Amino acid sequence: MKLLVNINKKYKDFILSVNIESQDEALGFLGASGSGKSMTLRCIAGVENPDHGYIILNDKVLFDSKKGINIPPRHRNIGLLFQNYALFPHMTVYENIIIGVKNKSNCKQKADRLLSMFSLEKLQNRYPWQLSGGEQQRVAIARLLAYEPEILLLDEPFSALDSHLKEEIFPELKILL
Repeated sequence: MKLLVNINKKYKDFILSVNIESQDEALGFLGASGSGKSMTLRCIAGVENPDHGYIILNDKVLFDSKKGINIPPRHRNIGLLFQNYALFPHMTVYENIIIGVKNKSNCKQKADRLLSMFSLEKLQNRYPWQLSGGEQQRVAIARLLAYEPEILLLDEPFSALDSHLKEEIFPELKILL
């Protein structure tokens, strides 16, 4: 995976300026609240548009202000985990996961594997409002992985998990990545 980001975006009281060159490695953003970490992820995913610059993923130009290129989010093949998880409230855990599967012929097998990986088997028939914050977070990550994106953008992915679940899930996610 190769990611090149050189963007600027002006807000009322803030100017976001990001320059990233990353190849075949995990990348993390650290910074104070309000420093632009989430906004950077939203720009890469195409949910927000930078004012100037470019975003290139695996040699595919996703955004280039000079060339007038701005690929819509649905065509970027990027998985973005929002801080609020964005689960569909009218769908069960199982349905929330399989909605992300591209190849529907093997969706039950994939869903079962993800349910097991994130210890969600007993919760698969529940709705998001029946889940704790950590359970919702695990469902959101499982749905994201079901989609098989080229890149995962995780905005505070383990913030709602207790230390036991973090220790259990992190090594499996690291292997998967």
